[in-house]
Parts: sequence; C-alpha cells; structure tokens
Amino acid sequence: MKNSQKKIIFLCLFGILLNIPSIHSQSVKEIEIFNWFDKNAGVESLDIKNGPAHLNFDKTVDNQHRYYGTDEFKKGNIKYNGQNYFDLSLKYDINSDELVLRPYDGQNTTKINIIKANTSNFKIGNENFVNLKELNNTSFKGGYYEEVAIGNNQIFYIKYYKEKKKNVKEEFNLIEYNSRYEFILWKENKFNLINDKKAIIALFPDSKRKINDFYLMNRNLRKENTALFMKNLMKFINN
Repeated sequence: MKNSQKKIIFLCLFGILLNIPSIHSQSVKEIEIFNWFDKNAGVESLDIKNGPAHLNFDKTVDNQHRYYGTDEFKKGNIKYNGQNYFDLSLKYDINSDELVLRPYDGQNTTKINIIKANTSNFKIGNENFVNLKELNNTSFKGGYYEEVAIGNNQIFYIKYYKEKKKNVKEEFNLIEYNSRYEFILWKENKFNLINDKKAIIALFPDSKRKINDFYLMNRNLRKENTALFMKNLMKFINN
C-alpha cells in the first residue's frame, strides 16, 4: 500500500476519533495530524521525495541567484498527488521553474526537485502558486504561476522567471540574472495576456482613464517592483 493511501486511511480514522468535520479543511488540528504522520512515517517514505537531486553550480555577479525572492529555504506547503504536505523547507527556482525541497535540516543535505507533473499547488510564505498545466503547449509559458484572486470572477496570475547571461568580470565568467514576468488575467472564462498597458485597457475599456492615472501615480513602483505594481493595478481597477 502506498504511503498516500495509508495517510488517507489513517486520517479518516483519526478524524472520526477527534470529530474533525472535514478531512479537506486545513484547520490547525489537521495540519498537526499531517505533520505527525509524515514525521512518524519517515521522510524517506514520502511521495514528494521521489524527484531528482537539485543541483546549482552557479557563480553569479554580486551574489545574484536563480530563486524566487530569496535563495534561502522557507517554510511552505504542497499539494502533491492529491495529498497535502505542510511545514516543508522549500524554495522556488524560477530559472528552471522547479520547486525545491530540503527534506532534512542542514546546509549540506541533498536537495530535491519535486516532480512538477504531480504538483497541483504550493505556498511559500504568504504567496500561493498553482501549476497551470492547461497552459502547457500554448503560447503561454505554462508551469508555476502565483495566483491572486481579485474578485468579479477574475484571477490574476504572475509568472516569475529569470534569464541568465554570462558576464565577464575580473577575468571570470560569471552568471548575471535578470528578472522577467508574464502577467495573465483569467477574465470572461479565458486566459488573457496583459504584459502591457494597451492589453489591459483592451480588457477594461471603461477604466481607461483610471488605468492611465494609476500608471502616472505609480511610476516608481513600476520600476522597483513590477509584480506588486500589477497586483495593485488589478485590485485598483476592480474597486
């Protein structure tokens, strides 16, 4: 019997004993139970540990890195093969679009690329990411996107990625990373690419003046944090 099947049976029985209303509700008690089971089952038996080793030999300019936000591991959650895993040490490699797991504490332990095809969504810090498999083999990049619900049956998605190039510095070939984004809005039952102001106005023609005013008032934010600028813009339009 697979570890995931054992977990389902165990949680069903445990839920009856503890009178947990729903096995799918991520209450504090449920998270504690999941963590208890995973700890006692042993990390080596968990389904999420089946991916290849994560390797990174980058020598970069000015301590740049290939990861989302920080190159340090942070606590996060994953839904993998329909099962929830909590309080894992994770970081997101946005250069190769891989979610990385550190199964054991310690800097010198093996890191693992979690198998993307089996990963539905994950959370690192306060950000939620989803695997938009339906965008694979389309003109969109596909893979993992941050998901931001903005109301009015609209969902805003951000694709974070980094392009790398060699930078000759002090006689060494170092890698330089440049942050890039793809912005998508789920509106009117379809995915819409909104990487520029023209595309946004086309989707919200009645808010053209509002959009222009926002661009004018937030020029610095757009330069310093493009993703946050777009999040705020989507919320501003829908208020």
